[in-house]
Amino acid sequence: MRTCKGWGLLGVIPGALGLAGCATTHLSSVPVHSVAYYAAQIPPPVVQPVAPVVSPVISEPAAQSVRIVISTSTHSLMVYKGATVLATYPVAIGFNGAAPKRMRGDDITPIGRYHIGWVSRDTRYGPFMGLTYPNRKNAAWGLREGIITRTQYRAIVAAVDAGHTPPQNTPLGGEIGIHGMGPHFADGPQGKVFPGRWTAGCVALSNWDARQIAAMVQVGTPVEIVGDVRGFRRNLESVSADARYKSAAVLNTRATPGAVAKPQDTAMDTLVAALAPTTTH
Repeated sequence: MRTCKGWGLLGVIPGALGLAGCATTHLSSVPVHSVAYYAAQIPPPVVQPVAPVVSPVISEPAAQSVRIVISTSTHSLMVYKGATVLATYPVAIGFNGAAPKRMRGDDITPIGRYHIGWVSRDTRYGPFMGLTYPNRKNAAWGLREGIITRTQYRAIVAAVDAGHTPPQNTPLGGEIGIHGMGPHFADGPQGKVFPGRWTAGCVALSNWDARQIAAMVQVGTPVEIVGDVRGFRRNLESVSADARYKSAAVLNTRATPGAVAKPQDTAMDTLVAALAPTTTH
């Protein structure tokens, strides 16, 4: 008896992934859930530190004429040159929406003003444009809520003041950036972004659009993220107590100025695998 992969995906997100298949077994015995159900099963991203950034975030004045504004409420990314909008792209955001406050593993896209801190050209999700998160406001909130230590706060502020990428390994999280959809999706201009809220906090575009943006920006390009969007599991009223509990084990983590990591794994492999039954023979 043989069951082909992919049929379950059609019943959940028709046409979104472009997968098709067949099944010769009785289908009613296989439970079908929503995308949100399967996304909730995705484990937190694993952070793999790499070499520290050596280039300062402060770049040449010419690069500052181009800036990015991301509206999480309209799921759009706009590239500006001065007051002129050069291009607008559809995007996906964090599974738990967007907010001014976030911590590692909460799947929230952080709202605020940042810069492109580093660009990795050949990642699994295409070019990855890392943001200088956390900023001063994020650090002040984290210190006030007891999420980070004063030492970690000072390390973040010192990096920001020096024009470098702040530490990415504190309980506030890091490795937030702009990237493509990855190998499961089309690379050409016909490719589309998987819509909605599903990332680990990053801003995702189609593979093609991510490459277009990477060609227009460089280290130091300003990025502003606006629009508060509630997520599937977020409860901001209890975030302080919850944050203290979650960060208790990592409060003593040493903040490394300038240290960054590879882009977070958005676990699209896990999502696709969960949506498609295993092939049997």
